[in-house]
Amino acid sequence: MNSIESTKTAPTETSQKSEPTGRETLNVGIVLPNDERHPVGWLATRALGTEIEWRNGPVDIHWFVEQSTPPLWADDRTLTINQLPEDINELESELDVILGHGLANKEIEFGIDPAVVELTLHDTAALLTRYLLPDLTQANHPAPSLRESIVVDVSNDLSETVATEIARHALSKTIPISLIGSGAEQSRFAAKLQRHNQTATDVGSDLDPDEFGALIQHAAVVVTEDPAVQHLAQVLHGRAVFITEASDSQTIQRDLWSATSGISHPQPDTTLEHKIQRLAEIVEQTALLRLDRTISDRTAAQERERNRQIVTLHERQAIQWNQQRRRSKQTIDRMREDLLNLEAKLGIAENEVDDNRRALRAQHNRLNQLEMDIAERDQGPARLQRSVDWSSVVAQIERDALKVLHWLRRQFGKG
Repeated sequence: MNSIESTKTAPTETSQKSEPTGRETLNVGIVLPNDERHPVGWLATRALGTEIEWRNGPVDIHWFVEQSTPPLWADDRTLTINQLPEDINELESELDVILGHGLANKEIEFGIDPAVVELTLHDTAALLTRYLLPDLTQANHPAPSLRESIVVDVSNDLSETVATEIARHALSKTIPISLIGSGAEQSRFAAKLQRHNQTATDVGSDLDPDEFGALIQHAAVVVTEDPAVQHLAQVLHGRAVFITEASDSQTIQRDLWSATSGISHPQPDTTLEHKIQRLAEIVEQTALLRLDRTISDRTAAQERERNRQIVTLHERQAIQWNQQRRRSKQTIDRMREDLLNLEAKLGIAENEVDDNRRALRAQHNRLNQLEMDIAERDQGPARLQRSVDWSSVVAQIERDALKVLHWLRRQFGKG
């Protein structure tokens, strides 16, 4: 862990020196949560820090974890993480504001708990739609070949019914199955899938936050009993199946088809934007009050410089968003072109099938003709049976004529 160095001077000196430059950069500390099995809270808090940096810039973000429990992802390569001292007030000279869920229970003058604006960690996770963008998470996926797979969270012992429905759905959709969770639970669930002739791939039980977020982001559907994982999937794309004790075969089957068909999508929280904006205002107001300045005390030059800083930051963010939209458009165009190529190949294949069918029919007819020719050469032309036996007819006429002659003789003999 690292210890941070203060980047601000005394309040009175800062107030005097900051007039030409609007205001000095704020030093904001953010406490990362460390009490969840999956790094959903960690990702959500990082997204919150990114949002505060965008709204309150220029800002220097300093990340902290509590000393009470060893951090699960303290080696996060994307962050410089510090240990939170037992007495948080020791940071008063180094930070302008410290932000974190649960700080309301601690009496810290410069501490802000998002709960003051009714923003919970569950709400904060909704910011991940802006933070975990699909085109930016592809490189972090722990198993690129398993994108668009059924991600099954086997943290608990899932029932045989769940395995049956997942195996059936994977077979019907022709998609792979990937597992997350402990090795023992994965082995048990993989054995259940084997009974249905389905295999599953272990993508790891020690994923870092970025890998975990990328895995959920690019999943065809997420099956879990963990509400936090289910909420993350619902926020990112809505393709989630939540398993409960009451989940039966029909319910799981319906939820799987609904998720993969894009029928169920979560409704966005319309109050989130207002809460985040209010929290950003509280962060800035708290920092300026500790610097012996309020927003209303700004001079015209300071206000213009502050607006210039905001415009510059927003322009930079807009450029990034435009680049992301352009990459997304290029991806869509490429996929559309691939689809057209596949349709063209399908048309060519259908024509080839029709040609092959006609050729087979002609070959079949030719073989029949050859068989008839060979039979005629071997046995001679086939002869038809006569329809009338004339010899029998003549013999019958002769017998009838003799009977008539005998009758006439008897008649004349009597006369």
